[in-house]
Amino acid sequence: MPRSTNPATKKTALLIAKQWPEPASTAAGRRTLDILDLLNEVGYRIEIGSPAQPTPFQATTGYGEHQIAVNDSRFDDWVRALDPSLVIYDRFMMEEQFGWRVRAQCPQAVTVLDTSDFHSLREARHQALKSGQPVNLFNASAEREIAAMARCDLILMISQVEVDLLKTHFGLPAWQLHYLPFLIREFPQPTATPGFAERRHLAMIGGFKHAPNRDAVAWLAEAIWPALRPLLPGVECHVYGAYADHAMQRFHNPKSGLRIIGRTDDALATLSQYRLNLAPLRFGAGQKGKILDGWLSGTPTITTPVGAESMAPADAWGYPLNDDPGPFADIAARIYQSEPHWQAVREAGTQALVEGFSYAQHAQAFVERLNAIAADLHAHRNRNIWGRILQRTEHRAEEFMSRWIEAKNTRPDAS
Repeated sequence: MPRSTNPATKKTALLIAKQWPEPASTAAGRRTLDILDLLNEVGYRIEIGSPAQPTPFQATTGYGEHQIAVNDSRFDDWVRALDPSLVIYDRFMMEEQFGWRVRAQCPQAVTVLDTSDFHSLREARHQALKSGQPVNLFNASAEREIAAMARCDLILMISQVEVDLLKTHFGLPAWQLHYLPFLIREFPQPTATPGFAERRHLAMIGGFKHAPNRDAVAWLAEAIWPALRPLLPGVECHVYGAYADHAMQRFHNPKSGLRIIGRTDDALATLSQYRLNLAPLRFGAGQKGKILDGWLSGTPTITTPVGAESMAPADAWGYPLNDDPGPFADIAARIYQSEPHWQAVREAGTQALVEGFSYAQHAQAFVERLNAIAADLHAHRNRNIWGRILQRTEHRAEEFMSRWIEAKNTRPDAS
């Protein structure tokens, strides 16, 4: 779908992005563009600002793109002139850096925090995996992330599990939370992708800047593949993902049938060649783009309980979910070798797509939520007492740290 450049008379939506969207590298990048396209369709002029350096893999969006800087008061003049009616922060760090500036210059802009996934939950699970201790949700990272959430008018969550967690464990109100999953406009037809006999080998996919993916590759290489390879003689596993560094390349072992391939330009076309898609995640949060890509390409996907979380109920996968390497390998081998079982798992994935990720079901509800907040922004913010408290002077540490850094950087003797 072509992206239009709307006239200046249209209301403006500004995305402040941690990274420039890379839809071919990350599922988060694709989801970000889906949200921007949706807003463009309903009449917003779209502008993107990011402090990140451009990359050769970022999307050509057709929208306004602006290089912005942290700790730089020139942003104030720029955003005031832009005068957005909607500002979306891509992850809580962007709200910390720019939120106080937006509030000062554009006080009537509706502010939305898009978490992509609940960063603090993912980090807490990672620490628990490394330490062997229970998951500690009440950590320093959570304090920052929850504070950023509270300061915004609306919090976009990609996982219903995490919506419930924020309500029950952290006391965030339902009226401040909105569930918005991956948005699928067209569902694949069963006959549109290759069938069982046309496919060979196993695949795994996911960007290597994402800690859960790095751990999954290590776990695959060290624990799962040694158990799975003897069950499938002659079968290989090919691992795809952007930014495969030396630490990941060390698992490349063609003699054992495990190959680290690296970046693919078209995840769906790539996965459609393989009989199975593996997603051996031991920690993480949010919805999993690698699983979504498996379903969209008609490739049965084998995952763990944490991988399945927020994607589909535990009994909807066509096999028992397991996070033990031996049973995981057994399940993968059985499905790889049995066409009826393979077909049943593929159909389960298609059904999960239709039931949980429909654009028609979720897009309009999101737009209506934004419109309702904008229509009575004063009353909406009056309910948000904790957000108002956190915006007061004694709780504005990020602002004063930024001002101090900017002043230090502008000193004549600054290096």
